[in-house]
Order: sequence, then C-alpha cells, then structure tokens
Amino acid sequence: MADTEERELDRQRLETEKLKLEVAALKRQSSQGRSLSSYVPLISVLVTVAGFGFGIYQYRAQQIQNRESQERFARQESESRDRQAVRDRENAQRDFMKPLLDKQLSLYFEASATAATIVNTTDDAERKKAINNFWRLYYGPLVMVETTGVSGSMKSFGFCLDGTENCDENVLRNRALALATSLQTALLNSWNMKPEDFTKDKFQY
Repeated sequence: MADTEERELDRQRLETEKLKLEVAALKRQSSQGRSLSSYVPLISVLVTVAGFGFGIYQYRAQQIQNRESQERFARQESESRDRQAVRDRENAQRDFMKPLLDKQLSLYFEASATAATIVNTTDDAERKKAINNFWRLYYGPLVMVETTGVSGSMKSFGFCLDGTENCDENVLRNRALALATSLQTALLNSWNMKPEDFTKDKFQY
C-alpha cells in the first residue's frame, strides 16, 4: 500500500514537472511572439520611410535631368542664334561689298585697257584721249577701289606720261603689263573681302 502511494506521488511530481516545463515553454514562445510583434510597426515605418526616400531620389534625379536637358537646349538655341547672326552679318557684308567690287572690276579693266591703248595706238587723237582718261582714273574713280600695289603701278606708268621719267616704248609697254598684273592680283585678292579688310590695303592720300 505504501509503495503504491509512493509511486502515485512520484507520478504526480513528474506530471507537475512536465506541466511546469510546458508552461515555461509556452511562456518563452509567447515572449518571442511578443518580441517579434513589437518590431512590426518599426519595420512598417522603415519601409514607408525607404519608399518616401526613394521617391524623393527619383524626383530629384528627374529634376536634374530636366534641368540638364533645358540647359542643353538653351545652349543649342544660343549657338544656333550665334551661327545665324554670323551668317546674317556675312550676307550683309557681301550685299554691301558687291556693288563696290563690281565697280572695282569695271575700273580695273578700264585702267588696263586705257594703258594698252596708250602703248599700242598709232592714232595721236586716240592716244591723247586715252592719256586724258588715264589721268581721270588716276585722280578720280580708281582711288576709291585701288590697292597700294595698283596705286604704285599707276604712279609708275604715269611717270612715263608726265615726263617725270624718260621712258622709251619698251619701258612704257613693260609698265603697262606690270599695271595689268597688279590689277589682276588685286582683283583676285579682293573678291571675298570684308569692308575692314578692303580698306587695309588702300593708299591714304
């Protein structure tokens, strides 16, 4: 009887110990569950903040991209306006220079033809008329368009006509040819000149 009671007490102690262990295990699980659940709001906040931060990053990146695109477009527009301004200025200069260059061409050919007539004609009246035309060009229209080279050649040819130098027919002919060469060179050099370039090679009286 005593053995039976003792075995029963042992069994009850074991069951009590088992219950204690189970209760302790349940408490630990409950504690871990509460511990994990306490992090859920924090995790939600972090996810929200991260999403907001990424949205700000995307917005700023888009703003930077838009600003760079606008600056690039503005630069292209400015460069295009500058190029157009250069073209307009060059066109205006060509329009301004065209009648002057056309007149230069006409006068240069006239001066060369006049010198050739003086050298080659055997008609005294025609030669006198050509000499008068030479001095008309020398003191008038040619001054407006001649280069220093043309001016020197005109002067050299004129020295033979006014008696400054004693020139025979060969010298006069050679100076007529030199004048024609000066006229040709000046003409080819001035075909695309700007106004400021055109005035650089002019003799200032």
